[in-house]
Amino acid sequence: MLRIESWLETWLSTQPEYRMGYQKVIAKLNTGGSERGIIFNSQIFLKEGSYPWQMLMDMNYIQNEAAKSSLRVIDAQLIPREPETLKGVRYIALANEKFHVLANRKSLEATYARASGDRRYTQLLSESQQLTNFAGSAAAEDAPITLTSAGEIFKRFCAYANDRRVTAGKGLTPGTFATTKEDADANIKTGTDAVKRYALPDSKPASNVFTIVPPNDTELKRGTVQPANNQPGGGAEVIFVNGSPDGTVTGPVIIPDK
Repeated sequence: MLRIESWLETWLSTQPEYRMGYQKVIAKLNTGGSERGIIFNSQIFLKEGSYPWQMLMDMNYIQNEAAKSSLRVIDAQLIPREPETLKGVRYIALANEKFHVLANRKSLEATYARASGDRRYTQLLSESQQLTNFAGSAAAEDAPITLTSAGEIFKRFCAYANDRRVTAGKGLTPGTFATTKEDADANIKTGTDAVKRYALPDSKPASNVFTIVPPNDTELKRGTVQPANNQPGGGAEVIFVNGSPDGTVTGPVIIPDK
């Protein structure tokens, strides 16, 4: 376990996640060397394949343990999701179509009132929903961008209460992962359930639950968690492409570890 520079903590919290709660990186060390590994919660670096028992403890303990080492991470290069972790095709045609849908949606909103009887607006809503449905069989990273609709609620599970992806104003930073309320309500009763269903690498139960209620037309990628980290996956995953504004996140609520 290695600590990272404070400026790097801030930068990482604004960069896309690899999955919910962590980023894969090539870390540059203060010795001049580099290591591949994982950074949890934008705060602690673990060398690839190293998951010590201390990671089951609370974040204060973990940070104190990491501080005992003279090594530290002074810079990091993000590693994107590997193609083999992505299920399905890339939906190139849909990826192109999304720009048509988004551009027309925003143009229409600027010109017309969002009246439920407006046929063109209704058509755009339908097109966006079709994109959402097609994206459902692919990992979220590989999915086209879709838009949220009224009343959609999302959940985020984290091993630590001080989730660095949640801003001071209770929004989300860009590139943050979450899941749907429907998937969480149906499948997650404990933090251990969340680790399995969302294929998290940290064995510490993700027992801190944040609720996200974004405004209409928030840009999302939607998909399905692929097996990884010796976990089955299978849950719904979404990526908040540009994050979410202040006041959209509440919590955390604590659920049982097991």
